[in-house]
Amino acid sequence: MRTKYFIFIVLVVFALFRIENVVAGEKWSVKGTFVEGCSCNAPCPCELTGLEKGCYGVGAILLNGGSFMKTDLGGAKIAYALVPGSWVRIYVNAENDKQKDAATEFAKGIFSSFGKIESTSVVKIEFSGEHGNYTLKVDGGKILHLTTEPVLGGDNKTPVTHANTKNKLNPVFMQGRTVSGSLSDGERKFELKGGNSYFNDHMESKGIFE
Repeated sequence: MRTKYFIFIVLVVFALFRIENVVAGEKWSVKGTFVEGCSCNAPCPCELTGLEKGCYGVGAILLNGGSFMKTDLGGAKIAYALVPGSWVRIYVNAENDKQKDAATEFAKGIFSSFGKIESTSVVKIEFSGEHGNYTLKVDGGKILHLTTEPVLGGDNKTPVTHANTKNKLNPVFMQGRTVSGSLSDGERKFELKGGNSYFNDHMESKGIFE
């Protein structure tokens, strides 16, 4: 009896381990647009040189191509809110259930390095704009919203560019400014205004989850 009980416990632990590590070893590729905004003064160090603590932010990935778990990710939208080193909430808007599952697991694999994944939700995500002028809304802006603008460089024509960064999806991205933003999701609430923003409207990268 004890032997059967021990085997049962081992199988349960193994199953839980597999669930927590479902993306380990999976290849991924993505194409699309990335934007985020946070409470830091520009430039925020988290994406540039590694994880910091103290700021809070929101962002989104609009995918027009790529794959994960043998599933086409084109058309999926992923939004997120986080406090680096603490917690992450993920929001997904997908074209079907298979894509929803793949996009959710992909997002968990990407953003888990920023903190504990508190929740994942399926919800309408609206994303519009170009060249650093973006508007993001989750649930019509009731849960999350973000408005950004580009920060131009010395030529007064093109945005300041950061290269060789720590961002898994965007080793190269452009500097922006958060015009306004907010999160209101249960006990997690904050406002953003005038802080840092990063964006890349030519996101294209690939990798393997460890």
